[in-house]
Amino acid sequence: MKISHCYSIRYILILAFWSCFFHAQKTNPKLEIDRLIKSTEQLSIAGKSDKVFAFSKKIIQLSQHSQYEKGLSYGYFFMASYYYDHAKFKLSIDNAKEAQKYSDYLQTDKTHAANISSLLAGNYLLLELYSLSFRNYRKTLEILNSKKQKTSTDLLTESAAYSNLSYIYENINKQDSMYYYLLKEKVILKNIDQNGAYIQKGCSCLGFGNYHLKQNKIDSAQYYYNRSLQFFDGKQHPCKIESLIGLGNLYASQKNYAKAQKFYDDALASFNQNNFPDILSELYKKIAELKVSQGIPSEAKYFQDLYLKTNNDLDERMKKERDFALNQVMKEEKIKHAEEVKNNQRMTLIIVSFLIIITSFIIYLLKKSKYKTQKTIEIAEKLIREKELQEQEAHKLKQQLNEAFDEVIQLAKDNNPSFYTRFQEVYPKFQSKMLQLNESLKPSELTFAAYIYLGFTTKEIADYTFKAVKTIENNRYNFRKKINLSPEKDLQIWLRNHIDSE
Repeated sequence: MKISHCYSIRYILILAFWSCFFHAQKTNPKLEIDRLIKSTEQLSIAGKSDKVFAFSKKIIQLSQHSQYEKGLSYGYFFMASYYYDHAKFKLSIDNAKEAQKYSDYLQTDKTHAANISSLLAGNYLLLELYSLSFRNYRKTLEILNSKKQKTSTDLLTESAAYSNLSYIYENINKQDSMYYYLLKEKVILKNIDQNGAYIQKGCSCLGFGNYHLKQNKIDSAQYYYNRSLQFFDGKQHPCKIESLIGLGNLYASQKNYAKAQKFYDDALASFNQNNFPDILSELYKKIAELKVSQGIPSEAKYFQDLYLKTNNDLDERMKKERDFALNQVMKEEKIKHAEEVKNNQRMTLIIVSFLIIITSFIIYLLKKSKYKTQKTIEIAEKLIREKELQEQEAHKLKQQLNEAFDEVIQLAKDNNPSFYTRFQEVYPKFQSKMLQLNESLKPSELTFAAYIYLGFTTKEIADYTFKAVKTIENNRYNFRKKINLSPEKDLQIWLRNHIDSE
């Protein structure tokens, strides 16, 4: 009886399996992918990153099979979000760029297009590439402003963009601009349901808390930090950790060390479930400073060592990822330039073809007269010879430029005294354009600017000129001041644009 019952259940299960299998075969794969996208969005909001990663891979796999642009764009976006949450910025940027490739679909889904641009901006922000971050946040706002009607999701994205723009200005110590964007964010958040925007509202309060603490308005800062914690009650988020640190900083400034330690401890406990090395590094530093103030040198040294280790590891990784991001931008600029050159060549070809057609027509007309025919042939032959000579000259010039560039690079690496003289010969506009910015620039500063223009990093300049990295960083800072260049602008990209512009 039991055996018969088991076989009956097994038979039913087999039938159910095959029924589901054949039903799945008939299901529209795009509908299945859309369902997975909605599920992944919910998992992302719930903070279940491992499941987000697994679902993202499945969405990409299914979408590649069915050539579904929406699924591919969302799949790579979710993957980029996962890597962003785990501070793997290179992988996040790669996947976000991949998600941006499906331009035909993104024209129909501007909400998603804005989210991708915002995610890219977030990566650049954490890499401290403020000019790139600013550019992508402005692009996010432009996409959203092009919509006739914004959804609640659009409003959240818009508020987050303003929040992060305020953070950029906080980091470059422009308090008025910081406060301006915080107010713009606050206006948007007033019109959004609290349950659907607790993260944005909590982070907004954190921003106001930081602003008021810098203004030494203790009561206001305390109010906003506590308000931020109320939004994150029972939840985990980096803004919650930073609000705890903010309260710790507040009480430390008042020499209320017991309360400061309590909030620092609460923040430290939050890292059991979160991984934000930049915030953790800053927290170790604050605790070490607190221990020094309390006169506990042994504990101060312990946390100072933790800070140095975490900060050094972070700096090393951030430098690699920052260099990657900058190189990627430079490659994109080169590709864009190459496309422009190609388009110009195409236009030139059209014009030349048009001229040849006209010339041919003239030849045809002049065939009525032997003299005129002969003249026309001579003109055509002359045009062809001149074109061939121009092509030969252009090819020769290109070879010379390539050889000159390689020579200049090698002279720079050898720290050869003739480097800047040869550099001026290859780039004759450089010195005059630099002196237009500041007539008092010294030869050593012009030589330093030449290294930056050629794309050498701070470490490379230090290695080739036999100087300390700190010295080169100081040179870079002083040079920025001399040419009055704001901190949010990337020095190398700005120099390239300034020198190469007509």
